[in-house]
Amino acid sequence: MEDGRPNSEVLLKRLQYEEEMKRRKSRGKLKIFLGYAAGSGKTYTMLEAAHDAKTHGVDVVAGYIEPHDRPDTMKLAQGLETLPYLQIDYKGVKLREFDLDAALIRRPQLIIVDELAHTNAHGCRNEKRYQDVQELLRAGINVYTTINIQHLESLNDVVENITRIRVRERIPDSVFDHADQVEVIDIEPEDLIDRMKEGKIYKKTQAMRALDHFFRREKLAALREITLRRMAERVKHIAEEERSVQGELDYHTGEHILVCISAAQSNAKVIRAAARLAYAFRCQFTGLYVETSAMQEADVQTKEKLRQHIELAKTLGAKIVTVFGEDVGRQIAEYALVGNVSKVVIGRTNHRFFLERPGSEILEKLSVLAPNTDVYVIPDMKAEQRTTKKVMFCKPKNGWKTVLLDLAGITAVMAVTTVAAHGMQMWNLSESNIIMIYILGVLLSSYIADNRLYALYSSLLGVLSFNFFFTEPYLSLKAYDRGYPATFLMLFIVGLFTANMTRKLKVQNKENAKKAYRTEILLENSQKLRRCKSEAEVWEQVASQSERLLDLSVIVYPIAKNGLPQKPLLFPRQGAEKKDLLQYVNPQEKAVVQWVIANRHRAGACTHTLPTAKAMYLPIQDEEEVKGVMGVVLEERREIQEFKYGLLIAMLNETGVKLQDKFLD
Repeated sequence: MEDGRPNSEVLLKRLQYEEEMKRRKSRGKLKIFLGYAAGSGKTYTMLEAAHDAKTHGVDVVAGYIEPHDRPDTMKLAQGLETLPYLQIDYKGVKLREFDLDAALIRRPQLIIVDELAHTNAHGCRNEKRYQDVQELLRAGINVYTTINIQHLESLNDVVENITRIRVRERIPDSVFDHADQVEVIDIEPEDLIDRMKEGKIYKKTQAMRALDHFFRREKLAALREITLRRMAERVKHIAEEERSVQGELDYHTGEHILVCISAAQSNAKVIRAAARLAYAFRCQFTGLYVETSAMQEADVQTKEKLRQHIELAKTLGAKIVTVFGEDVGRQIAEYALVGNVSKVVIGRTNHRFFLERPGSEILEKLSVLAPNTDVYVIPDMKAEQRTTKKVMFCKPKNGWKTVLLDLAGITAVMAVTTVAAHGMQMWNLSESNIIMIYILGVLLSSYIADNRLYALYSSLLGVLSFNFFFTEPYLSLKAYDRGYPATFLMLFIVGLFTANMTRKLKVQNKENAKKAYRTEILLENSQKLRRCKSEAEVWEQVASQSERLLDLSVIVYPIAKNGLPQKPLLFPRQGAEKKDLLQYVNPQEKAVVQWVIANRHRAGACTHTLPTAKAMYLPIQDEEEVKGVMGVVLEERREIQEFKYGLLIAMLNETGVKLQDKFLD
């Protein structure tokens, strides 16, 4: 404070805090019962709390209670109104799931939904149960739920190292951190083991197996420690945030954590470590992906692994940034400087030979170009061993046929070069001219195939051809002149260097062209939107620009004043017709559109909400309401590239702001 007045930073924090409190008042309250292992008493305690709320006149409904075959727990469930389970037929088996629609229709004050991290069966509206809970909260319904500490995404690898068990059902840490209440159900490991031996958690055979593996005392003690520490961190951050808002604590770390995202096997561990660091500092968290030519041409499995890592970073709260370039270390360093990054987290694993830079080179670039940035290296020796074995014996990503065609093309170029060199020899030109013609041949070869191995092949082929045809004794790989070995070496080095530089220049030109093209789309979209005089023109403009960006058909649903979608506008991509899009206009797809309008989130194909839909639906919104919904027809259900998706969202947001203008019809 200065002169008894709060500074602008405190006032801004206070306004943001008050806005958040207003938003939360319209939402339901979430209470999580947290344990560190099965059988700790989470569900039992939750049911006791539900009965207590019922005695105080609260309208309580049991939405879903996991049938654990524990008599005491199931006995406590009696006396509560229970919603019928949703029956899902999956491969001939009837699966019981939480009925979200029935809960929204019943609309109680408080609903019990057990097992927050559960993955819903195929056919449910949402992929995860925590997404069902978020819908309930948005509808103003209070929720009681349960999780174990191993279900938190950022702690997944830590728990796996302790238990040697990989937990596949996980929730984002943000769901846990934004809960209104978290109650830890603590129990001594010895007491939990005794309960297991008495058969109160699992049946005898399963219990004995668990006691030999997961339920060992040292593992339970470690899990308990992690749970209590994570809960203490949550309480600490909440207290610091409130004191900061009130101006009683000048809490500002100025930290910005940057994690480097790649397709490496160990990158998930790196991302989680960075997320824990960002949470500890309570600071800005960014995930940076440097797209290289090697990754653009990578196989499907590698690209899928990269997509999973990007999604993981998003789930853990990272803002995703994509940059382009061959010099990975320089790209990271430049972004760290521009983005005011204080700490960079990278992994250390073996990289693909001739495809990626070794970690030492990246560290060197960071230390030289961004000397004031702290660098954290997360090693993973197991991942290094797996990666090495896989790379040594993997087949080419495009198949041997493509490799042979590329080699044949290079061989043909060098053959033509040899013929040209022979013609120069017939004209009695010097050997230096012949050497230059071979360097030119290597240069041309780099335009046929831009892999480093091909550069090595063309340079070596040039040296051998020069030696075989143009040095005495002719038609032999021998050389009488003692200076020829040095000549061969220089020809090889110059050829290899020239080929590599040409390859880099070619790739860089491609990336610059792509950047210019995408930037042009954004600028052109902004200019054309300003010239639009009617809502119809706005829809036409955003649809045409989206189709140009994605090369995919789009469907636009304008929203009427009553909040309902109007007749859809069809915009087929080039080569398609409007009648091809009629299959996407049906009651099922319209239901997804209505969900997007109500929740202001994307849904449909390649998302976690209503993934069985035929298209992906994105809201076109301003700060207050949804103005329209765009459906993107994803051919072969392939996700939109991250960079293109970011541009699309920017275009849709700009469109939403444009539709606020009063002059529109």
